[in-house]
Amino acid sequence: MPRSLTTPRKRIARRIVLTILLAVLIAGVVVGRRLRVNHVRVPVGIPTPLRIAILGDFHVAVAGFGKGTAREAVQKAMQQRPDAIILLGDYVSGKPGIRHIRSTFKGMHAPLGVYAVLGNHEHWTDAKRARRELEAVGIRVLVNDHVVLRKGKTRLPLVGIDDLWAGKVDWQAAYRNVPANVPILLASHNPDAALSPQGRRAALIVSGHTHGGMVGPLRPILRGINRLTGHGFPPGTYYGRSHLSGLFREPWGWVYVTSGVTPGFYAPRWFMHPEVVVLELS
Repeated sequence: MPRSLTTPRKRIARRIVLTILLAVLIAGVVVGRRLRVNHVRVPVGIPTPLRIAILGDFHVAVAGFGKGTAREAVQKAMQQRPDAIILLGDYVSGKPGIRHIRSTFKGMHAPLGVYAVLGNHEHWTDAKRARRELEAVGIRVLVNDHVVLRKGKTRLPLVGIDDLWAGKVDWQAAYRNVPANVPILLASHNPDAALSPQGRRAALIVSGHTHGGMVGPLRPILRGINRLTGHGFPPGTYYGRSHLSGLFREPWGWVYVTSGVTPGFYAPRWFMHPEVVVLELS
C-alpha cells in the first residue's frame, strides 16, 4: 500500500482515539460534579426509626470555590426531611475558606438538630475559628462530646470525636455519661475510628475523609497499591484506604464512609459522584 495512503489513515485513527479519550475525560469530570442523594437502610436496634442525613468534605476554598456545590448539598439534605443532620468535617481548604462557613451553612436545620465534627483541614487552618463559625449558625460542634437523640421510644447517643489525624481525641470525655445498654452512633471525620476498641463500642460509625478515592474507575488500582505498599490515597487513614466509600458490615457493627460533597479543588472528581447520604436507622 502506498505510504501516501497509510499516513492519512494513521492521522485519522490518532485523532479518533484522542477525541474518544478527551470525551471520556470530560464525561468523568461532568459526572464528578453531579450531586447524588443516596438512601441507605441500617439496622442498629432502635425501637423508633430515625432518618439521619450525613454530609462531609466540603472543602470550600479560596474565592469560595466549592461553595455552590456545598449549598446545593445543604438544600438537598433538608429536602429529605431528616430527623437530624450530621456534618463530618473538612469544611474548608485553607484559611480563605473559613469566611464562607456561615454563608454556606446558614439556615441549615432539622427537628433533632444539626451536629458537626471537625476534620484535619480545620486543624490545619484554624479549628477554633471554624468551630465558632459553625456555632454562629446554630450547628452544635461535638469535640469529644455527645448528645442523645430522642424520638418516640428511641434514645440514641450521638458521640462526636476530634479528628484522629490532626486533632486530640479524648475517648473518655466523649463517652462520659453515655447511657448504658443502648446503641451508639459515632461521628468521626476519619474512618480509622473503626480500628479503635473505643470506636467499636458504636453500633454505627459515620465518617468521611476519603472522597471515595476521587476517581471511580481506578478505585481497584488504588486498593491494590495500598495492599502492596501500605501507602497511597487517601492519606492519614488505614481503614479508609480499603473502605473508600459506602456501607460496611463489621463483626461489631456498621461503618458508613461518605464520598463527600467537594467537586475537587486540587484535582476534580472523575466518575465519582459527590453525595448526600440519608441513613434510615431502625
